[in-house]
Amino acid sequence: MAHQFTVNETIHGVSIEDFSRLVAETSLHEAVCKRIPGENLEIIESNVNGDIYTLRREYNLDVNIPEVAKKLLKNAFRLKRSDITHLKNLTSTVELGANLPLDAKAERKVTGNSQQVDITLTWTVKVKVPLIGGMLEKHAEGEIRKFSQLEIEIVEDELKKHL
Repeated sequence: MAHQFTVNETIHGVSIEDFSRLVAETSLHEAVCKRIPGENLEIIESNVNGDIYTLRREYNLDVNIPEVAKKLLKNAFRLKRSDITHLKNLTSTVELGANLPLDAKAERKVTGNSQQVDITLTWTVKVKVPLIGGMLEKHAEGEIRKFSQLEIEIVEDELKKHL
């Protein structure tokens, strides 16, 4: 059975109207991608088609292991991420893929008012490893929460740069 959890974050000082306008710009998303900790970022697709924005990228996660191990394992921690965003509804589907037995998917919803933007990510994580999958899913939750918070902080900074 898959593990589910929710990440809730608020960005203060940005209105939902400004957020809606700014997230329609591919340059904002690409700037955020470039600031996420990792190596060898490759933006495969960044494109608006009507009300749908698609962002597909790959990068090596910044994992805390010795350099020698990183060199030996090369792309073992290569993360593939796909975000499909409905710009009018401010909803997204986020999918993570990796060179690991991991399925991770989130539904993102953005709401707010003239003072703030509220972001909700509802994650479903499945680690396909017998016996220890549940333990690894809890670990994955911690990492996803950490990276989600960092990403939202970067988004907040980029939004405020563009206001």
